[in-house]
Amino acid sequence: MQYQTTNPFTPQLNYPYHCCTFSTEAFHQSDFLSHNIVMSQKLQNAVPKRRVEYLAGRICAKQALAKISVTGFEIDSGEDRAPVWPEGIIGSISHTQGIAMAMVTNSNSLRGLGIDIETLMPNEQEQRLQAQILHPFEAEAFKALGQHLSSPLTVVFSAKESIYKALYPSVKRFFGFDAAKLLSFDDHQLCFEITEHLSDSVPLGTRVTVLYQTNALFTFTECAFA
Repeated sequence: MQYQTTNPFTPQLNYPYHCCTFSTEAFHQSDFLSHNIVMSQKLQNAVPKRRVEYLAGRICAKQALAKISVTGFEIDSGEDRAPVWPEGIIGSISHTQGIAMAMVTNSNSLRGLGIDIETLMPNEQEQRLQAQILHPFEAEAFKALGQHLSSPLTVVFSAKESIYKALYPSVKRFFGFDAAKLLSFDDHQLCFEITEHLSDSVPLGTRVTVLYQTNALFTFTECAFA
């Protein structure tokens, strides 16, 4: 696999991270051995695309963990497909077309951490998917966001993915896009409100902040849940 460190975004959260680009076409099964990473048993029947994304994400996680002196730990996936981190570590992995990123922390002040990187959707796709991603009561805030930046649905979709990852350790169950609605935003962050009781530690009305950035190809979002 052609693997190269890259930094298309500088995260706003001050936690160790690593980002890489990769080529699906150049992937070989032996790449797992080359990078000293064990392939999860859950990938035995997975297509090559899924395997190379998994490998790229674990390469990034391995590099990010090394920055806080954690080495020799295999990050497998749980039954819920979430990464299983070392004791005392909170982390998040994301990948999209040819790019992967991981962020970790050993801070005991956080309950969850979520990052997400997405390829910008074309306008037709953004229009088609609005009903699946947006909460009915965030239409006004979303319209304002669309006047502020291009590809607003990609940004909101990515933000809700980061929210899901950040809140999941406190919720431990699936919840949909309509569990969070956009309230407000500025040039660097989005403010969401949780619209249902997800757990005792994430009740109805919980406010969640998501940091965001975009470039010509991707959007990147970060969410730290304290």
